[in-house]
Amino acid sequence: MKLALITPAAKRQERRERLRNSRATALALREVFPAVQYLRLDLMFRSPGPSTPAMQSHTLHAAARAFFEFPCPYADCDGQFDLSAAVKAAIAGPTHQTTGELECSGRRAVGVGESDLCKLHLSYTVAATFKDAAVALSVKHAT
Repeated sequence: MKLALITPAAKRQERRERLRNSRATALALREVFPAVQYLRLDLMFRSPGPSTPAMQSHTLHAAARAFFEFPCPYADCDGQFDLSAAVKAAIAGPTHQTTGELECSGRRAVGVGESDLCKLHLSYTVAATFKDAAVALSVKHAT
């Protein structure tokens, strides 16, 4: 019996498929957070290396999937950023906004069979907009 080696590219493809499947099976935003009209997630990256990925903005309306994990934007990295806790903090917070930073803990290919820590920094802002002010107050008091 011949064992197949799992290449870094195969690992990245497996991660992408897992994220795609998780997103596809996640509930709609309106089901998880019924009072929320939409969420805005702004992602800004800082790299220790010479190239830095472009800023990303995501606006998730009620029909969007309530899935808040994003792959590292480097194609050769196997890491990801999970903003689930930040989304919950923004929804429950008095300003309905939160900011923070995360560091990618994934690994990037640097040579054949070699990898190094990615260390890409993500600065994020998550803002929640509610359907109406009365609903936003009731959500605040319920948490």
